[in-house]
Amino acid sequence: MDLSKIASTINMRYYSQLGGFQVGGAVSGLDTQSIINAILEAESQPLQNLTEKYEKYELMQEAYTEVKTKLREFRDLVYSFKLQSTVVQKTAVSSSSLLSAEASSVAVTGVYHVKIVQTATYTTLAGASEVVPPPDSTKTFGELDYMYTPQEGTVRLYNNETGNYVEVQVLSTDTIDDIVNKLNTALSSAGITGSVSYDTSTGKISITSDKNFSLVDITGNFTKVFHLDEASLNYSGGNYSFTSTASVSGLSTAKTLQQIATYTSKTIISGKVKINGVEIDVDQNDTLSSLIEKINDSEAGVTASYDYHANRVVIISKTSGPEAITLEDTYGTGLFSLLGIENHSLYVGQKAHLQISMDGTNWVDVYSDTNDVEYNGVTFHISGVTSETITVDVRVDTDAIVEKIKEFVDKWNETMDYLNEKLTEEPVTDKSEEEMTEEEKMKGVLKGDDLLEEIFSRLRGFITYKAEGDINYLWELGISTGDIGTGYENMMKGHLEVDEEKLKQIVEEDLNKVWEFFGGANGFATQLDDYLWELVKFNGRIDQVAGISGRIEREQRFLATQIASWIERLSKREQELWRKFSAMEEVISRLQAQGSWISQALQGNNK
Repeated sequence: MDLSKIASTINMRYYSQLGGFQVGGAVSGLDTQSIINAILEAESQPLQNLTEKYEKYELMQEAYTEVKTKLREFRDLVYSFKLQSTVVQKTAVSSSSLLSAEASSVAVTGVYHVKIVQTATYTTLAGASEVVPPPDSTKTFGELDYMYTPQEGTVRLYNNETGNYVEVQVLSTDTIDDIVNKLNTALSSAGITGSVSYDTSTGKISITSDKNFSLVDITGNFTKVFHLDEASLNYSGGNYSFTSTASVSGLSTAKTLQQIATYTSKTIISGKVKINGVEIDVDQNDTLSSLIEKINDSEAGVTASYDYHANRVVIISKTSGPEAITLEDTYGTGLFSLLGIENHSLYVGQKAHLQISMDGTNWVDVYSDTNDVEYNGVTFHISGVTSETITVDVRVDTDAIVEKIKEFVDKWNETMDYLNEKLTEEPVTDKSEEEMTEEEKMKGVLKGDDLLEEIFSRLRGFITYKAEGDINYLWELGISTGDIGTGYENMMKGHLEVDEEKLKQIVEEDLNKVWEFFGGANGFATQLDDYLWELVKFNGRIDQVAGISGRIEREQRFLATQIASWIERLSKREQELWRKFSAMEEVISRLQAQGSWISQALQGNNK
């Protein structure tokens, strides 16, 4: 008999104390192993019963864990009905896309007339000068490594109207003036009347012409270096124009502070600076990108960025409304001078400003630091300014309330159907234990269970619960067990149905009465939630039966002691049987030896 399987049920190892290899029936010819197994099988019936009971308790614990999960899910929804925002739902419809609104449960219903005077803005600090000033026209192409490493090559100028083109060689040693002259010559050679110029104040190349044209790198990266690859050809007044989208001195954020200082002949040293009183470490080997990241990750409450099109650093407060941005370089790092923000323009953020009227005549000024403005329980979301007066219609959302209550009834029915199924389902009997799934093994383990019967009955009793207030019973809301004929059967199953038209009528008549029925001090949801909490909380009613210190666990510990005792008893019985059968084999062996000796002696005398 395999006692190790039974022992594993209680997490106990079974060791045979016989040791060695048992061989039975060598002399007698009996199948000793089978005989002993049969004897042990018969004598172990009490142990089998104990084991089956132990395993059933394990399945009951699993089943109760599932029950507890289902009741917790139900309780989550029930709890939400204690909140006014769940039952009292209102909607707000705006006449403009520039203003949306959300109505809370306490929002005053009616038509709001709204004027958007001002949106909330963010305080912005913009550098007064470019980080790297544009180079003069004597700079060579090879020196213009602000964003890209210049690569000399060929640029092709197309006359798109004739199909002709001219190629221009751009060398590293060419100055900006040289390149401009080459391009002017190319225009003429391509049959285009126009001009190419470089503006030292903006760092941009501009091309004007009387013909549709295009400029393309064949080799090298001339158009990238001068940001002409991003430009688009514009047509106005009979002429075409083509201009760099950024200064040639626009920086790559991978440049270090020391490299930037080299471009500007300024000094940068490692140290600390303060933005809004918050210290930020500065290292001359920081890249522009890593420095910006330090600022943005700090507690300074700002977002810094570098716009290479404008070639300027901009710092914006993270909070809208009137906020300050202060810069302090008490350690003398030279950082703010290097970035061009030592001298700056500060645009202080403004509060959002709405004028609101409930009658279109009397107006109230409402302000907010953000573009979300609250008034009378309504939150207005501003996305722009308009001179028009916007109307926002705030009303009870009857359909949403009805759907929410229907959701509650559906969850109620799902829970009651589940409990009823567990109380009445039959165990699986047409399969062996090895063939069954875990779900099949749990079927029927809670059939007729006392605690589950109590839970089902208590919940079913809530169908007739009387709440305080103007609405006392579920049926007054159109929630009942159904019409005469089906009502009794549904009542026994705890099943509810919803009369939507009646429910909608009650909601429209007086929503506050509906809310009081569910969420009042002695409301339906309040009392139901209290009962469910007593069931599912730690060491609650379910835990007292199926928890880690519950009744089932105590029963299992008691059974484990009995099972261990039986295993030890059968183990000793097994040893005893083997000793007896071994002694029998030994006696038979001696008898056979004596018989053989007598037979040989008789044969000798006869001779």
